[in-house]
Amino acid sequence: MSNRVIVITGCDSGLGWAIAARLAREGLVTVAGMYNGTNTKAAQALTKLNAHPFSLDVTNSKSVSKFKDYVMSLLADNPHNKLHAIVNNAGVMTIGNYEWQTPEIIENTINVNLMGAMRVVTAFLPDLRKIALKSETKPRIINVASHCGLHPLPGFGVYSASKAGLLAWTRSLRLEHRSHGLKAVAFVPGGFIGSSNIMLNQRSHGEAMFEQLNEEQKVFYGTRIKALSNYLGAASNNSGFDTLRDQKIIETFMKALTEENPKNLYVVESWRYMFYYNLLKLPLPEEIHLWLIRQFLNFPEEY
Repeated sequence: MSNRVIVITGCDSGLGWAIAARLAREGLVTVAGMYNGTNTKAAQALTKLNAHPFSLDVTNSKSVSKFKDYVMSLLADNPHNKLHAIVNNAGVMTIGNYEWQTPEIIENTINVNLMGAMRVVTAFLPDLRKIALKSETKPRIINVASHCGLHPLPGFGVYSASKAGLLAWTRSLRLEHRSHGLKAVAFVPGGFIGSSNIMLNQRSHGEAMFEQLNEEQKVFYGTRIKALSNYLGAASNNSGFDTLRDQKIIETFMKALTEENPKNLYVVESWRYMFYYNLLKLPLPEEIHLWLIRQFLNFPEEY
């Protein structure tokens, strides 16, 4: 696989950085999209592993175009290399009731998690299709989704919508390109918030959500917003770029990347996730579902 080129978005921390580091260590040509640019410790660490960090903002079409041009230049300089996978990992999440969320937070969540993946795939899709039609080693698109897209939760409405949309679009892509040999795969990595910076803006977003409410809403929701923001504060602290070391997540991703005939969906579930999500599939009264969700989330009582 050393001649395969893997392109990954959202490699500044968490899952994206861990995947890029793993692939680079194994000798694959790894192109890492970095929202914070290439002068960061995360980017420098990837460079030392012989990965190729490059600035990328998936919400900006010009940035995506430059990123694609960089990847194609690497391929042109090394004709024996082949584009094997586009991994859409870039993502953002703000927790809070839908009524609280500002238009900017809502639009950015959809723009990064769903539209961002679409922009990247639009840029690379014609090349991937051409490769799939004439190569024995079939390329693939891997979209990093979420349990929230499979099982929407209160407080995660916008994030769930973005990930549910990503799952639906991935399935559609897979069917559209089945006859071409191009695979589209959804990867659900499970919970790793403590090893990611996906919630780095949660505290400031909590303040923004409160400030944009009218007076009646502030009185009605103020205590709940404050309680949730305080509770999530620890999870939204900068955890460092290289703290994700869950081998089950990484090894499951490697299956999605390397299996000759990848499945439509790869899911990583801890026993806790499996226990609660299987219960939520049962035809129980909605009050019981809501009670189970509260136990699962374990948010403060005030919320």
